[in-house]
Amino acid sequence: MMQIENDAKVINERIDASFKRLINTRYQINVVFNHYSKTFNFLMYVAHPKKRSRSIPLHTVETDDLVYLESLIKQIRAHTQLTITYTGFVGEKWPSDLRPIQKIVGAREDKQYLKEKKHGN
Repeated sequence: MMQIENDAKVINERIDASFKRLINTRYQINVVFNHYSKTFNFLMYVAHPKKRSRSIPLHTVETDDLVYLESLIKQIRAHTQLTITYTGFVGEKWPSDLRPIQKIVGAREDKQYLKEKKHGN
């Protein structure tokens, strides 16, 4: 089996195991680009109004290849309707159509990063 199918299978199985369909609970997938270890981390974000929200680690993909990631995301989207968000992808574009991967700047990490850059001028 190709590595990409294997990664997709592991992530999709773990999505199913973590997705409890609880009432008033919001589920989404978060993909985090770790530039230092050159990995993509997949997490399930679970938010419930009466409980503390949490992130459940699903899988780590040992590559920083965006072509690989894009193919993997296609297989995950074919499996689940859950929203997928992206963290750590500011300035990165999807290889197939050059759309920005991360649409909104994360409240903390990316603004802070941009602020630090400006002060360096």
